Amino acid sequence: MSLSTREPLKPGKETSPRIVLAGLAKSGKSSIAKVIFQKMPPHETLFLETTHKAEMKHVKHNSLIQFQVIDSPGAGCIVEGNDYSFVEVLAKPNFTGQPNAFVFVFDAQEDPSNQQEALKHCHRLITKVYDRLPKTSFEIFVHKTDGDYFIQEENKQELQQEIHQKLIDDYHLYETCPNVHVTFHATSIYDHSVFEAMSKVVQKLIPELPVLEQLIDLLVTNCRMEKGFLFDVVSKIYIATDSGADDNPTYQCYELCSDMIDVAIDISCIYGLTTEEGDAYAGITIDSKSSCIIQMTNGLLLYLKQVEQFLAFACIIREENFDRQHLMDYNINVLKDALKELSVATLNNGVSILQKQQATGVPANAYNNPHYQQLG
Repeated sequence: MSLSTREPLKPGKETSPRIVLAGLAKSGKSSIAKVIFQKMPPHETLFLETTHKAEMKHVKHNSLIQFQVIDSPGAGCIVEGNDYSFVEVLAKPNFTGQPNAFVFVFDAQEDPSNQQEALKHCHRLITKVYDRLPKTSFEIFVHKTDGDYFIQEENKQELQQEIHQKLIDDYHLYETCPNVHVTFHATSIYDHSVFEAMSKVVQKLIPELPVLEQLIDLLVTNCRMEKGFLFDVVSKIYIATDSGADDNPTYQCYELCSDMIDVAIDISCIYGLTTEEGDAYAGITIDSKSSCIIQMTNGLLLYLKQVEQFLAFACIIREENFDRQHLMDYNINVLKDALKELSVATLNNGVSILQKQQATGVPANAYNNPHYQQLG
């Protein structure tokens, strides 16, 4: 099984959520997909050819990360010689009840004339998708914000506001789509921003997200952590984090934990497991017993522990609160057991455990009330 299989886009009975990447040619759609889901080094994306046919990538890393990514050409989806609208891609048979995400990639370094064309294309596609599937999650990646002009954070925010305002004033977005909610993200494949943005997109496709956040909230509180993340190790997407406020922005905490995953993988590749030749996951050699501790000079520790195949819990904790690692490991194992029960319940019922709780009104104690041990 590969990290994400490439195959022509065609009708079928696949019911996993879909993320459609759209935008003008050379806006960076393929680069985003390959850097995140196929581990391509960012500098190698410079040699990618223009996408002429839509490609579907099945991403199935663990029980929580299971969806499809559709990389579409700038002119639209082309399937086996036929034109498929984005609506048809998102609303195939047996699929309309599932969550979807529509991501429009906007080239921040494009000249004004092409930016206007991108806005027109963006509005047209959002309108089509919203008309048929109003519950779709609409995202705009203001991409390639790695130039000198965007060193100042204010310039990124200014461009996002300008795009948003033009969609409202020039294209009357909220008149054609009255209840649409569009989320903006400033992204670049040369830093962590594109991974964090995709994390927030993927989270909207996980019905169990409130349950996951509650589990992490309790774990962070009982272990006196500063911040905790549940990571997909393969893509470095964080599936959930705690809801508590912290002194550092979430992005900075995510960046530290993401770098720790890279360190753990690099070390394990040298001294860790052996893999068979041709194994697609040969570069991801973290097993169920893997853990990593990094001590920082500011009195903080980074701690990583695997909880499922390619799923790890990463946290930031003060050094003085890390005095009883055995209790922390016990609590993380409680989280691991809760995730396993959550996964089994979802598979057995064919629906998310959250949907079942909402329908029956009966909470599941195994997930809502994990027996964490309090430190301190």
